[in-house]
Amino acid sequence: MSWWGAVALAAALLLGPATSGMAMPEDAVIPVEQYSTAKAKNLAVTYRAQLLQFSDHVYHCLPWLGVVKDGIGFRQPRGADSDDRYLSVWISIDQSDDGRFGKLSQERRVSAMFSRYGVDMLRRMTQQLPGITSDADVSGFSVVLSWPKPAITGSDKALVTETLALFVDKTSLGDFFAKRLPASEFIRRATFNVFEGKDLVGRVPLDVWEDNFNSTFKLKNYELEKGKKC
Repeated sequence: MSWWGAVALAAALLLGPATSGMAMPEDAVIPVEQYSTAKAKNLAVTYRAQLLQFSDHVYHCLPWLGVVKDGIGFRQPRGADSDDRYLSVWISIDQSDDGRFGKLSQERRVSAMFSRYGVDMLRRMTQQLPGITSDADVSGFSVVLSWPKPAITGSDKALVTETLALFVDKTSLGDFFAKRLPASEFIRRATFNVFEGKDLVGRVPLDVWEDNFNSTFKLKNYELEKGKKC
């Protein structure tokens, strides 16, 4: 995407604060009892404190995003036939559309959301949770992004969400952030699917470009809680 195209897209994604339906930090972490394997339960117990800290970070430092209930934990890709575990964060993006976002193709909407929010969230996880990054029982990292599907007509309310669920191994992610791996190869190695509501769309063409929105955006009239640092 060209620089001008990215600027136009940025103007089309108008965000408000996370909705009240999103989880509080302590409710965003998957409870240990929800896991079905010894490996997953051990990871959940070992890293619960760190996951709670990360959930608190997203809640206070990125208030325009919301982590869904039980949205942070050690998940598997859809259809996995082995107990490979990826640290995953499921984010809900509450946005209004001035018309331009809805006119994009689905693959461009997915690319825009991943470039803006997915890449940043993956980077934050690797930077703030180094113990998980080095744990041999963690295969990689995952980000799940959900947002309202743009309405087709003025009377068609966007009641359906579009969701991207992406999983990538630690080596590929590290090489991508170190600029040793081009975006095209990073996407080729990643496992991901797109959904409309609960319906599987599957893998779509996905582009990745630089977008520093999450690190530069300031929510109007938002004051960080005393004692919190971002």
